[in-house]
Amino acid sequence: MKVYVVLVELKIPENIGFMARLVKNYGIGNLCLYKCNVTEASYHTASHAKDVLESAIQVDDLRSFLSRMNLVIGTTGVEGGDYKYLRKTILSPEDVQELVKGTDKVAVLFGREDYGLYNDELAFCHSVVRVPTSEEYPVMNVSHAAAVVLYFLRQTQTHPEEKLATARDVEIFLKNLENLLEMIQYPPHRVRRTMVVFRRILGRAKTREYEIQTLNAIFRKTVSYIKRMNK
Repeated sequence: MKVYVVLVELKIPENIGFMARLVKNYGIGNLCLYKCNVTEASYHTASHAKDVLESAIQVDDLRSFLSRMNLVIGTTGVEGGDYKYLRKTILSPEDVQELVKGTDKVAVLFGREDYGLYNDELAFCHSVVRVPTSEEYPVMNVSHAAAVVLYFLRQTQTHPEEKLATARDVEIFLKNLENLLEMIQYPPHRVRRTMVVFRRILGRAKTREYEIQTLNAIFRKTVSYIKRMNK
């Protein structure tokens, strides 16, 4: 299993260096930077993990990069509810071990120090993880939270037997589903939430490539049939 630690617009240079150290501590090896503020201070706090920072993958298009993953895990420090369902966590760090079993490529996103991941970024995640903390002071430093999540990931060694669907495969399915919902006059204001629900169901299920292809075939045939009936 390959784990990609993706830092999304981290603003404090020192935190980026600390994250590089964690990646090397746990032997993950894949640090990805999306619009992060890397300075000399980052290399200073990286210490003996400067090589990880130097070889970090520079991500220009976050969604395109994540579409190549089999599983995308978001992180949040604040629990969401019914009205902030995108931040509604499904997993604790311990649960991650079971989730990633049989997975080939996993991306774990850590967001901005002041806001975390934006809603559009969380919507693309198959699952959301939150480290259980005190209600009095729930938000951890990004590197501290990462240390907890990556510890549990490090314990998992997987050997996938079947080719898993990529995030791009899932998005093709979701587009077919969206087309079908439009044809059956599904309430437009509920479509986005429905997409998020299906994305997370399929992500947790570790959907195989042949399974998503089968689902796509069913939806394409259904849409085609409805079009013929409406002529």
